[in-house]
Amino acid sequence: MKNPEWIDTKAACSLLGVKPQTLYAYVSRKTVRVTSDPTDARRSLYAHRDVAALAKRTRRPRARKDIAAQAIRWGDPVMETRISEIRDGRLWVRGRSIEDCARILSLEEMAGHLLDSTPLDSFAIKLPSANGPPLGRALAFLAHAAADAHPLSRSDGAAVSRSAAYLLSGMTEALLSDGQDGPTHVRLGKHWALDAPGTDAVRRALVLLSDHELNPSTFAVRVCASTGASLPATLLAGMATYSGPRHGGVDALSRQAIGAAMAGNAETFLTEVSTLSPYQFGFGHPLYPDGDPRAVQLFARLPENAPPVRAVFTLADKLGHPPNVDAGLAAMSLHLSLPVSGAWTIFALGRLTGWMAHAVEQANSGAVIRPRAQYRSS
Repeated sequence: MKNPEWIDTKAACSLLGVKPQTLYAYVSRKTVRVTSDPTDARRSLYAHRDVAALAKRTRRPRARKDIAAQAIRWGDPVMETRISEIRDGRLWVRGRSIEDCARILSLEEMAGHLLDSTPLDSFAIKLPSANGPPLGRALAFLAHAAADAHPLSRSDGAAVSRSAAYLLSGMTEALLSDGQDGPTHVRLGKHWALDAPGTDAVRRALVLLSDHELNPSTFAVRVCASTGASLPATLLAGMATYSGPRHGGVDALSRQAIGAAMAGNAETFLTEVSTLSPYQFGFGHPLYPDGDPRAVQLFARLPENAPPVRAVFTLADKLGHPPNVDAGLAAMSLHLSLPVSGAWTIFALGRLTGWMAHAVEQANSGAVIRPRAQYRSS
């Protein structure tokens, strides 16, 4: 057929002259329709008519303001970094696939890889006893650390590594209050009374979640770091951003969705959240239309017949979207009988290491991030 109704990723990208991640962004904005390949459910096909129309429009010269407006919403890359990139449907961190990192590294070793330095030390830290939810304890620790910290731009590599090690160990202590040292996954495993496979599943999850390009919290960290703020202050900016229900709150709604499906109430739940995008409770991802590779790694370590796993794929079938890392993390936490805050804790501690790397890179660049706004009278 000379003009098929649906074309594959390679053909669509060729017509548009873009990389796959930009094509995925068009899909997320509903500019290009997508469907599963009937011969291979792991592949996606794109509406030829939509792609051709978009290619015609994008050949016209665009104003810089239009380019910028599209780039800030899942659009084209807007910032150079040597830390991570999403390429060909996979996440790469300093030239190494996230799957390879998760296979063998601890979080402390992953932090060293992200910072382009040696693995972080881990040690026991005594903190004032703190009550309240995990978010409050995390914010309190970082705010206290930021009170007298030096600007990041004044720190050398050795000082950054020492500060990063203290902040990771301290954040773990703030969330667990166990007075222990050792690798983060080991501390979490002991705290939650996990067996060896469960503890290793937590280790993998920490690494898989350590970085993900310019997600909202990481971008907030870079904006803060661009002003010369201290490392704990930049992490405080990241944690505040992560607290939003459309970022760090996704795991709670994903856990709720899985629980409903396990109880046979999937349809009721989906009706109640019909105004939300499936992405907001762990299904589909604008940058991974063929499936989130991080979720694949998490599910590979869970029994196929485990009730949370069966529930996730029941929901995925009903939604027509594969589970992303949030659904994978929620399923893992339910299977391991972690506390309600377990998935949040794993995500926060893992992503903390990526925030550190982006903060350091941004500070070293010497550039201040200062976008322009377009005024509208109404």
